Amino acid sequence: MNARSMMMSGLMAVVALTMGACAKELASEPTAMAAAPGPKSGKDIYAQWCADCHDPGPGHPGTLRMEGDFGAESSVLLRFPNLDAETVKFAVRNGFQMMPPFRVTEISDEELDRLAQFVVKK
Repeated sequence: MNARSMMMSGLMAVVALTMGACAKELASEPTAMAAAPGPKSGKDIYAQWCADCHDPGPGHPGTLRMEGDFGAESSVLLRFPNLDAETVKFAVRNGFQMMPPFRVTEISDEELDRLAQFVVKK
């Protein structure tokens, strides 16, 4: 076998392996798409976007900031008294003090409705 034949054999092996790997990924896509979860609950949305900053305890910057502004009793978002859904929605879309705003591409309007209801019902 000459050098050119060996090079072509190696190239064909690489192409075959690559195509095999791609075919395996493509074959698994419909299964992954069929297993996609339905709409997230308000609790799930809170866990994804809010908990890192607003859960109780040290290391949660939103909670620490709220403690400075509103006192320890009102520092945890899920325990904040007299909070209404419209205030939650406004803060999420526009940001508040050190909190960044969240775009519709991050939290949809439907998800924001579920999130706000979860937060105010605690």
